[in-house]
Amino acid sequence: MTANTCPHEQAEQQTLAAWLDWHGIRWCHIPNEGKKTVAYHAKMKRQGLKSGVPDVLIFDPPPMYPADFVGAVIELKRVKGGTVSPEQRYWLAELELRRWKCTVAKGAGAAIEWLESLGYGKK
Repeated sequence: MTANTCPHEQAEQQTLAAWLDWHGIRWCHIPNEGKKTVAYHAKMKRQGLKSGVPDVLIFDPPPMYPADFVGAVIELKRVKGGTVSPEQRYWLAELELRRWKCTVAKGAGAAIEWLESLGYGKK
């Protein structure tokens, strides 16, 4: 897989979204990515959008660790490329302190594998 044939993060997010919805998991996507106008970015910042918040917030505790964690978060990256920013590292560390299970996943496949290791998706 070359960088040119590697799915974009948007395609990876759509694959992960379909899997989460299929399994009835309570979650949301934080749309922090993408190019926005300065005016739009300023408006969103005034409304509380925070830089670095992970892409996926799962509000159901991990089935294998319901007493240990309140939920799970995923910072999703492309399979090839994509780096974790200092703001993203900050959010992941802060959420871990607050009993969220956190990961950075390279692609939807890795994210799904991680979720399954926590017991999500088992019916």
